[in-house]
Amino acid sequence: MNDLDGKTLSNSNKSVLDELSALIWGTSLFGGKITGALNSGILGQLSLAQLSHLFIIWRNATFLPQNSRVRLVFIEALIKGIIVALHPSKFQQTDLFSAAAPPIKGSEYSQIQAWLKRRVTSLRQEAFGTHESKCWLKNITQSPMLCGSAEEILSLDIRTRSHQLQDLKKQIEAELYIDALPEKIRNDFRSDWLPSVSLILSKTLHRNQLFLDFLEDETENFASFQWDALSTIEDIQGVIYQVKNLLKHPQNYLSFIQIIEFDTEFLYQEVQKLDNKDSGLSTLIEDVSRTNNQRISLTDPKVEKVLELLENSQELEDSPSKQERLEEDLTNPPDFSPSRYNPERKRTPVASVVLTGLPVPRAESSLNAMRPIWRSVNTLIGHSDSVVSVAFGQQHRDPERRSPYLVVSGSWDKSINIWHLKNLEKSQGLPDSITDNSASIYSVAISPDRQFLATGCADSKVRLWHLPSNRRLHILTGHSVPIYSVAFSPDGEILASGSGDQTIKLWQVSTGELIGTLIGHSSFVYSVTFSPDGELLVSGSTDKTIKIWQLKTQQLVRTLMGNSPVTSVALSPNSHVLASASRDETIKLWQIQGSSSDGGTRAAPTRTLRGHTAEVLCVAISPRSPVLASGSHDKTIKLWHLETGDLIGTLTGHFDSVNAVAFSSDGHFLASGSHDKTVKIWRPFY
Repeated sequence: MNDLDGKTLSNSNKSVLDELSALIWGTSLFGGKITGALNSGILGQLSLAQLSHLFIIWRNATFLPQNSRVRLVFIEALIKGIIVALHPSKFQQTDLFSAAAPPIKGSEYSQIQAWLKRRVTSLRQEAFGTHESKCWLKNITQSPMLCGSAEEILSLDIRTRSHQLQDLKKQIEAELYIDALPEKIRNDFRSDWLPSVSLILSKTLHRNQLFLDFLEDETENFASFQWDALSTIEDIQGVIYQVKNLLKHPQNYLSFIQIIEFDTEFLYQEVQKLDNKDSGLSTLIEDVSRTNNQRISLTDPKVEKVLELLENSQELEDSPSKQERLEEDLTNPPDFSPSRYNPERKRTPVASVVLTGLPVPRAESSLNAMRPIWRSVNTLIGHSDSVVSVAFGQQHRDPERRSPYLVVSGSWDKSINIWHLKNLEKSQGLPDSITDNSASIYSVAISPDRQFLATGCADSKVRLWHLPSNRRLHILTGHSVPIYSVAFSPDGEILASGSGDQTIKLWQVSTGELIGTLIGHSSFVYSVTFSPDGELLVSGSTDKTIKIWQLKTQQLVRTLMGNSPVTSVALSPNSHVLASASRDETIKLWQIQGSSSDGGTRAAPTRTLRGHTAEVLCVAISPRSPVLASGSHDKTIKLWHLETGDLIGTLTGHFDSVNAVAFSSDGHFLASGSHDKTVKIWRPFY
């Protein structure tokens, strides 16, 4: 690519540059914001409105004809990324590979070679073509991330922004015709090409003054309107430094659109080989079809995962309203002043952005304060990442036969922690930990007899464990995307799993056999729970509905219509009241007595509970008293009277979002799991 003169590069109607530049800048800024990769530094101090403004400046400037040489950098990075993502060093003769990875046939080598030549030739031709931005083409679906204004981008929720960036990635893959690659390596390529491009752009930023000048000039353009945010040359240099680091560590931000398990170190080594003219890397690709008995070493299949909790994250909002922020940041920026780059100018420190970007909770009302008062009596520590699910093992009804309390937690650190506590108010050392997992844990459930543990994982698999021995019994496969919820039937014979593939699957616990698939939701199934009598299964989804299924016939008997994505559902002990948590910061109570027979759709809940100041992530109902617990992104747990809807109290103590709540079977304790990596135990004081 060094022989291409950027001055001759204009644009091409079929160029992938629009999508690629928007994808790189979007995942870096918005992905870094949400995942915490921009917790510190100058970019970490920018509001979402300011990041939206900076994004469109970088995106639009990349489209401009006068920046044709910058676009050439993107084309070169894409071509090199394609080569690296094919892992050419693995196209070599060897007999050491396992039979589990079938060898690539000679015809498939030819297929790879032909595809690569066509794609590289096409991209080089695009570098000299004529270009019209897709924002102006007819019959093109215009997404705000590709064509929208800062106001439009700011108005998007996290999931929509993530989906649009993921759509840009898929559009690039469609334009590259990756379906023409052999199926055996297509998924690996799909996972690796964008990290490879990111690493190449990072290296380019270190040595290409043209690319550096472009970012500095356009960031200065942004600073002209946001001089309170970027007031010195050092600030602009700080932005460039952070962008370099983001591109060099793509796993820190790509999880915003997709968690990709790729080997960054290996990809970086391939990038270095490609930059070495004597590496013979390109020659190896040209010659891959010469020997029919060659084999390719395939990496483990890459797993596309969705961060369910990030999907529901609340954007960081300061005290002004969203509309006020828009007006202040975008409509009426401060007047330009030449002194904005005065290095002596004192700046007011801005707090670093926390991972979830939560608003400051409003002062809690003392209305409806009731006794007893619930307080934290223990904090269980052992995870190295967010705790996203907790479960209590059931206690024997006979006090004399009761075993120690059993608490299980699942985390993004891919581990399951198990606590056996005779006294929940006293810590007893480190928990037993199951670490034999290849993916983050999204949900845990304990069978009624405490013999089995089920985990729903980000790699689309359900794992079933023998709890007394911590031995894995079955890996249940059938879902295609992450498992967000698992639940045992009251008799412990059936396990239900809810997934992002919009289905609920039913499994026979004793054999691990799939016995049914419930189809009806049109979006992610976040929560599943059985009725206490085992006759019904309830599921909640981001399609804003709650569905009630008859377990025996596996038929849908009722749909409850909400007005916001449902994140969690719970049933009262008598199955008459259903509680649901939703993204609109409310908990809804539904009267469902008779749902198993009369069918139909209910238009509205019987009661709506308001009090949280951010999305409600989880709900649980006490088995022994009319108390409902809810956990939220606002870092609090709220307790409600199930019959009256009155707020009983607010529990504070977690330092980040409360992702899970669960009552003990005797109703004496409440467990909560949080982004702050801890499990807290609460109990009432009379």
